[in-house]
Amino acid sequence: MIFLGLLFWSSYSVYVLNKTSIYAENGLLENIQVFTIAIACLVLFLPVVYQKRTDKLILLFFSFLCLSFALREVDVEDLNIPSVLKYIGSGIGRNVLLAAGFVTMFSYAMFNITHYKNVLSSFLVSKEGGWIITAGVLLCIGEVFENMSFVSHHVLLEELLELSGYVLILLVSFTYSRNSTTRRFSGYSKSSILLHAQKARLFRMPLSLGVTHRRTLPQTCTKTADKLK
Repeated sequence: MIFLGLLFWSSYSVYVLNKTSIYAENGLLENIQVFTIAIACLVLFLPVVYQKRTDKLILLFFSFLCLSFALREVDVEDLNIPSVLKYIGSGIGRNVLLAAGFVTMFSYAMFNITHYKNVLSSFLVSKEGGWIITAGVLLCIGEVFENMSFVSHHVLLEELLELSGYVLILLVSFTYSRNSTTRRFSGYSKSSILLHAQKARLFRMPLSLGVTHRRTLPQTCTKTADKLK
């Protein structure tokens, strides 16, 4: 509701009140974009450090992608920060940093290509994957409007589309980072993992349990696993 209200208020302010400063460089909409995508970057990065999951590379990739979006929106060279940070966050330094980061992640994924191929495929067909694709489409359309100077207030449309994409990414970051995806992306359900573990314990049980007990245990494991589905 807050986001929809912001869209309505921005459109009303520009088209009715003619307040074009809203979408100016380093204006209100651009600052909201930076704040939104920076939060998404942090939310996606924290599980990489604090959670045990098999899809950390996916989280790291999207966190780094959010960082690239933030650096694209911020004129780092105009900030009152040390020169080394200005160099890293803008121009050639920024491009080298981002290229090195993405190349490193892709190279790491090559060592276990089958696993990460399955992880990526599972993500793309998930609800979160659909939202990310939608966000990407909105960002691409926003880029198109940037060059459509013949459209009235085309920069406003660009900024609103970009903000919509960033908000979707933020929503995905909250839902996706909160979910423990170890079972989903490893190709096994929670119940099947438990079933395999219980069967493994069965083979390590002493013979003193008796034949009857050892025969009934697999059925018990199966029922327990079915209840967890």
